[in-house]
Amino acid sequence: MWKFPKTYELTISFEHLPISETKLKEMILEWETTQVSFLRPFWVLDWKTKPEALGHSGVSFHLQSELKNLDRIFAFFFPNWFAKGNRERLTKILRERIPTLQTTNQKISVWQKIESIWKEPIQLQLGNLIMIKASLEMEGIEIVTPSRHLQIHQNASHIILRVSYLKNIQYRFYQKRFKPPYPKFAECYIQTRDKHNDNSLGRVFYHFLGYLLEKESDEYLLPYFGFQPIVPKFIRELIPNEIWNALTEQPTENWVATNLKGEELEFRPVYPVSTSLPHHPK
Repeated sequence: MWKFPKTYELTISFEHLPISETKLKEMILEWETTQVSFLRPFWVLDWKTKPEALGHSGVSFHLQSELKNLDRIFAFFFPNWFAKGNRERLTKILRERIPTLQTTNQKISVWQKIESIWKEPIQLQLGNLIMIKASLEMEGIEIVTPSRHLQIHQNASHIILRVSYLKNIQYRFYQKRFKPPYPKFAECYIQTRDKHNDNSLGRVFYHFLGYLLEKESDEYLLPYFGFQPIVPKFIRELIPNEIWNALTEQPTENWVATNLKGEELEFRPVYPVSTSLPHHPK
């Protein structure tokens, strides 16, 4: 004779949450004041948090539920399907309760769309482009990139800076030309790995972090020129000013950068060009 289960237990885990363990514990303790009612008919038997690198954290919930007659049949005859359905539903509920995992859908007006098309850079002319590889001490640094896992080597992360003189910005309908002395301009990339939905890790690549100028006080101009994003402040402060000394005093070589929307170094190509070409911006 079949003996159908009366209760059902399930464990749900989250890894690499972009929140410190202390804040995560405070949030869960606050949920306990209402007995985590938003998970009903499941209740929490136990939970455990753990600290992770870069100010991230992980948590696992051990849940239990009393099964009604129909659920007992499903849990007995279709255990994998029953577990998958409940895990997906409860994971979605928990993700919506964690502020750092919530997604916001901001409505963009027609005028904002037109303005973004008008102001969006599509090509750059750069002088004396050089690549600088460096390591930054990143222990305790928090980077909110849900689909990226930051690579750490002996408490440091590898970055690549593409440093040059900014000579020309090409927009869709016009261009912005700079005159000597050209501003010193850089793109910053950091070594990461793909992070899949099941929290497994994929290939390693250099993820684009943003733009920066020689003088941090001048970087308010970057959004005005249409450059997004700007390098996060906590990383910007770690980049030494000496990187700009690698540029020669006068630009003698010219490069063109394209596909400025690319999120990876390999998809943001640059090409050496001759100033004698007929269509080269002067």
